[in-house]
Amino acid sequence: MRALLFRSPGEPLALETIPDPEPGEGEVVIRVARCGVCGTDVHATSGHGFVLPAGSQLGHEYGGEVVAVGKNVDRLAVGDRIAAMTVVGCGQCEGCKSGIDLLCTNQYVGYAHGLAEYARVSARGATKLPATMSLADSALVEPFAVGCRAVRLSDVQRDAKIVIIGPGPIGLSVLFWLRKRGVENVVMLASSDRRRTLTESMGGDKFVVEKDSAGEEIRAILGGAPDIVFEAAGVPGVVGRAIDLVRPGGTIIGLGFCLQPDTIIPGMAMIKDVTIRWSTTFTREDFAACADAIDKDAVLARSLVSTVVGMEQASAAFEDFRNGKGGSGKLQIDPWS
Repeated sequence: MRALLFRSPGEPLALETIPDPEPGEGEVVIRVARCGVCGTDVHATSGHGFVLPAGSQLGHEYGGEVVAVGKNVDRLAVGDRIAAMTVVGCGQCEGCKSGIDLLCTNQYVGYAHGLAEYARVSARGATKLPATMSLADSALVEPFAVGCRAVRLSDVQRDAKIVIIGPGPIGLSVLFWLRKRGVENVVMLASSDRRRTLTESMGGDKFVVEKDSAGEEIRAILGGAPDIVFEAAGVPGVVGRAIDLVRPGGTIIGLGFCLQPDTIIPGMAMIKDVTIRWSTTFTREDFAACADAIDKDAVLARSLVSTVVGMEQASAAFEDFRNGKGGSGKLQIDPWS
């Protein structure tokens, strides 16, 4: 099969032919329908904090159709359509009991290799798609699940005043779930106008570009300081900005994946009695809930995707994404186009 492989930091991904995967015990193999590209893929291939081994496969936002079933798999069959969780824990430890497989203390198994024609998937980490859901939408389940958990943790009320910092896919997934909960008073704060149209297409009609007067503008739009700030930019300085913006006694939910040192003034958060809560990935329940939500609101969810390319164009499109070029929304790879 064809797959995109990492060779060295900053180098374009290599499209190569490698052996087709075979399912191990408790696993299935799927024909990948779509795979999304994420900012963490850029970090992992650019030498930002950690470096993948040479020859590694990538891709943790994907789904497809089961084409082979391994031993001791009884809940999936050939022909089933699934979205794949790409981190699967032991299922027994305290970390796994939280519902978040990434917290497994017995060493989780990674299945982040969706940038290929076929992929090996844990049967325990597979969510069956609704019968009416497009296979192409299976690659949206993972990024929307991240926003799902963040909004759930915030315990947001419908009349809350909200700021989302960063209109990337994660910030927009937060917007999606806020809309699902009927929350309307939401401002998207961005570093530029680049994603204004994309934000509007996903129901975000209040968009502010960062500047000296942005805080005053936000308060005027919301009718006061925000009750909750979702930090989804993942760059130094943004957590401090969230502390500055949020109302006294408010909440900050940290989603941005920043791998650089950052500095905040803890006393400012303490004086304002601010709660800062980090949100890592999602639970299995969040993941499953996303498949149903996307199926019911597919047109809105698909607005997140701006670019779909085939395997031949994927490496160049990945480099454009790395360099901040290309479409303003989610880049997805269709291995069969």
